[in-house]
Amino acid sequence: MRVLITGGAGFIGSHLVDAFSSRGHSVVVLDNLSTGRVENLPDDGRSVRLVRGDIRDVERIRTAIVGVDVIFHMAALVSVPESIEDPVRAAAINLLGTAQLLAEARTAGVKRVIFASSAAVYGEPQRMPVDEEHPKNPISPYGVHKLSGEQLLKVASLTGGPDTLSFRFFNVYGARQRHDSDYAAVVPIFRERCRQGEAPRIFGDGSATRDFVFVGDVVEAFTRAAEREEDFNG
Repeated sequence: MRVLITGGAGFIGSHLVDAFSSRGHSVVVLDNLSTGRVENLPDDGRSVRLVRGDIRDVERIRTAIVGVDVIFHMAALVSVPESIEDPVRAAAINLLGTAQLLAEARTAGVKRVIFASSAAVYGEPQRMPVDEEHPKNPISPYGVHKLSGEQLLKVASLTGGPDTLSFRFFNVYGARQRHDSDYAAVVPIFRERCRQGEAPRIFGDGSATRDFVFVGDVVEAFTRAAEREEDFNG
């Protein structure tokens, strides 16, 4: 199988690269390296090709998509605060980029597109636990983009495009997760402070709870989805 992973040099994307390249599949990574890192990609001679480019650049998508069977669409502007501060740029990346990718996937005859969505589509929980049937009420541009991306995938499949599936992530953690940004997640920040011999900083009284999912479990879900024989939308 030949797979394309957009954002494949990033945290979750690079773990997908490892999983599929180690299985002997041919992997193409499309990444502009704005947050991803080349050193996240394997350098042991496995079949991984990096196409450095932006998801908004149609020509780079066309270069990366040749001969691809399955696409994992991970590339996005993922920061909620950044999506609020610059909603136009965020929409260009998250919405226009996704629409362009789906259009090129149809033209190239890609069989399946699997999308990294987010629990941000739900907004503030109205009940606990939050399940897939929970009302969708995003409260940030990022959440709106992810929900709209899901709809774009669904419509693409219904109108003759590739088979599609969306996974809604919430607080993924694991190796390669960056701690050195203004919007870093809590787990890598805690890990880095412990590594430096410092105590983690707790805001509030420590009674808040959140759900976390290990990156290896996310990769397992993606792997099973890619290898499923039946269509998701058939």
